[in-house]
Amino acid sequence: MIKNISNIVYILLILSVLSNWAFSIDILPTEANILHENDKIIIIDVRNKSEWKETGIIPGAHLVQMLNPIYKIRKNFIQEITEVLGPDKNIEAAIICKSGGRSGATVSILKENGYINISNISEGMVGDGKITGWISRGLPIKKCLEKCK
Repeated sequence: MIKNISNIVYILLILSVLSNWAFSIDILPTEANILHENDKIIIIDVRNKSEWKETGIIPGAHLVQMLNPIYKIRKNFIQEITEVLGPDKNIEAAIICKSGGRSGATVSILKENGYINISNISEGMVGDGKITGWISRGLPIKKCLEKCK
């Protein structure tokens, strides 16, 4: 009985995140890059350290890992993201991950916490690996040094 209730609660939580995700604002990597280079938005990369090492990172992006090594949301994830964003719920920011899934979920969580100008970089860093995504579009990246030690 308790197991069934916890499964129902889990499903409702997922549905809530997905329904809010549908209302997130998606922007393309090219648009995010222009806004970031002109100091109109901050970018937060929610991938894991191993992904940062593998592909590099966006210069000037804030790096906050969403998942722990066993792929569960880290306990301090939301606190760390809100520390980066600060108290201004109108701050302009965009979230990026590998392909858009984790970033979309993060946008939903932040909107539930009152942030209203948070966008999802829809194609992520890798996209389809051919023509979509930050890297395939030839946008700026740099090697991850300090945060990847």
